[in-house]
Amino acid sequence: MSGNTGPHVPRLNVAKAISFITPARLLTVFVFIIGGRASYAEPEVRVAAPDLGSRTFPDLNEVLQGHAFNNRVDRDVFFLRKIRESYAEFWPSLLEANITVKDYVQAPEKMQRFVEELGTAMEGKNDLAAVTNLAVITSNAIFYANTDAYRPGILQAAASALIKIGPAGRRALAESFSEQHYRADPASLEILAEAIGKSSVSDSRLSAALVATAFTLTATNGGSYPRCTLEVTHSLLSLPDGTSAIASHLTPKEVFKDPGRFQAVVDGIAAANAVELATNLEQIREAVAAKLQLLVTGAAPAAYLEDLSDLQDRITKTIERLRDNPSKSNR
Repeated sequence: MSGNTGPHVPRLNVAKAISFITPARLLTVFVFIIGGRASYAEPEVRVAAPDLGSRTFPDLNEVLQGHAFNNRVDRDVFFLRKIRESYAEFWPSLLEANITVKDYVQAPEKMQRFVEELGTAMEGKNDLAAVTNLAVITSNAIFYANTDAYRPGILQAAASALIKIGPAGRRALAESFSEQHYRADPASLEILAEAIGKSSVSDSRLSAALVATAFTLTATNGGSYPRCTLEVTHSLLSLPDGTSAIASHLTPKEVFKDPGRFQAVVDGIAAANAVELATNLEQIREAVAAKLQLLVTGAAPAAYLEDLSDLQDRITKTIERLRDNPSKSNR
């Protein structure tokens, strides 16, 4: 996967039409920005609605109930909440129609806006239909590893929305950190991890998912992806329990098992300026130094010795950096 790793923020253009689309084109709303100001003309509604059960999709004016809105986001959030609350039979289909691979590839700004507003509308509601549809973005390779499109903004928006929605959303996001996902596209896990780190949420499942990605998940050859390890470690250290989680893995036994992987862990600690871990690193440096002395006189693969030596150098530089700059960084 390649391309700009930062989220793409869509702009509102004067008189540009935007739409939410429901199944079978049940509803299309065009919103016009007049003169670039935050005022909105009466939306035009096109309805070609077959019966869904005993009811057809409601008229837009019926849904909005004559409310005036200061901006598009407020109106869209109200619309989503009202559909879920008063027209529940249409809610799953509305979500499915607006979270599609086609839009992911061809209309990313529209889809990202929908995902962001869905997260706001469903904040704290633990809505399972919203979770199910958003989790497809973070856990299905047809989205995160799509060879026709690279959409980090949508991935990050989906992760943030799942966190907002509640425990079910956070559980689904944690389950996105699978070994299959790691092997298919570790870069997208970096994006999801960054969203978790920025949230600073306290959630044991999310912390465990990041710990597994940093220390346990492997590539098909049994190795690991250094950049992913670094970025996930950095993100983990933004969480309330991140420092203790990392410290629990800074043991000689784990380090000696895969010193190459711990090079990236140390780089992540340095990037996060995690001064609380300086003592742990000092202990590991001493253990590595002793191990190197022991192995020099014995039989050990040259690559393993090189990894240990490189790890020792990185730890030394990181300790010096943490002691020279003891203020904790904010991601």
